[in-house]
Amino acid sequence: MSMILSLIGALSIVLGTLLIVGFLLLLLLHVTRAVNSHRVQKMREQLLCLISGAAEAKRMKNHIYEMVNPGGKLNQLSDIRGIRSARGLIVMAETAEELSGAALEKLQKEAGGEWFGEYLKKLLDGVDEEAIALVVKLVGVLRLNQYTPDVVTQIYCCRTTAQMQHVGMLALCLLGAERDIVALCRDHTIASLLSFRTLEEIFSIYTGDLKKLCRKLITSASDPYIRRTCIKTIGEQKYEDLGDLVLPHLIHGHINTRIDAARTLGQIRFVEAHPHLVISAEDPRWEMRAVVASALGAFELAEDGETLIRLLCDREWWVRYRAAEALAKTSDEKKLMERVEKTQDRFAAEMMRFALDRAQLLRGEAA
Repeated sequence: MSMILSLIGALSIVLGTLLIVGFLLLLLLHVTRAVNSHRVQKMREQLLCLISGAAEAKRMKNHIYEMVNPGGKLNQLSDIRGIRSARGLIVMAETAEELSGAALEKLQKEAGGEWFGEYLKKLLDGVDEEAIALVVKLVGVLRLNQYTPDVVTQIYCCRTTAQMQHVGMLALCLLGAERDIVALCRDHTIASLLSFRTLEEIFSIYTGDLKKLCRKLITSASDPYIRRTCIKTIGEQKYEDLGDLVLPHLIHGHINTRIDAARTLGQIRFVEAHPHLVISAEDPRWEMRAVVASALGAFELAEDGETLIRLLCDREWWVRYRAAEALAKTSDEKKLMERVEKTQDRFAAEMMRFALDRAQLLRGEAA
């Protein structure tokens, strides 16, 4: 019991001390509020930074802007107190995304200089993964190409850490480091922990030749998510001359890869894929049938009418909807509805009328 009472007494003393310190800090802020002295104002700023991390970050950011803009009072990063810290790394990365032109070049030069570079190397040689991740992100945002080998090293050293894989690949894409990205994606010893959506995000900011990267990775990447990302990118970017690399994935790929391939081949209207898409209209998976309906609609071939009407009568709502969208591109709506009515499928007719009305609204032809 006496030990517990002693512990409570000690805690009371600690809390009391903290309250007194806080009170004194607030009192000092109040006293210095109306004083215009530069020295006193600087002391007040320091007190605010002790109390608030947000205030400290704002101070650093303002000083960075002073440094990178002509006529500023600061000339180099070493003039900014506390910049060599985790908060400093975060503020630099955030500020870099707001800069451009000469201002960004000045920050790049300072961050890649000897004084700050010494700090970056120290963190990269350490064991604090959070700090290393902050450095890797800053390297990417500021395009510090001299640290590219360090980024690759960290990805290999932290191959089972999703955060480092994410930040590392993001940095390499910002750096446009094609050779290193290809080597990492082809290495089966790097167990990718990244999701399909995350990889899409990462590759979307690649600063190099994206078509060339897709050409290299679509058949050789060890991770299926990376291959799917390449397939989807080819469709979205309309890389029509890469259709022959996508087609095998429609014929022999995993179901999700086949679905992505069907969508892409429709987007780029790859003629050689047409007969394979018609076959895929009979796929047992409704997801594939729905994508095939859209893909066939992209070709706008009259011969696909029967296949699309059959898909319009599908038991799955999404397949009917996509087929109706494809058929709504017709120039002879009356003839189309006659063909649909002959199916005697009430749901198909309702879906087709809905799609035609929607198409009219989009064209601004509604009454």
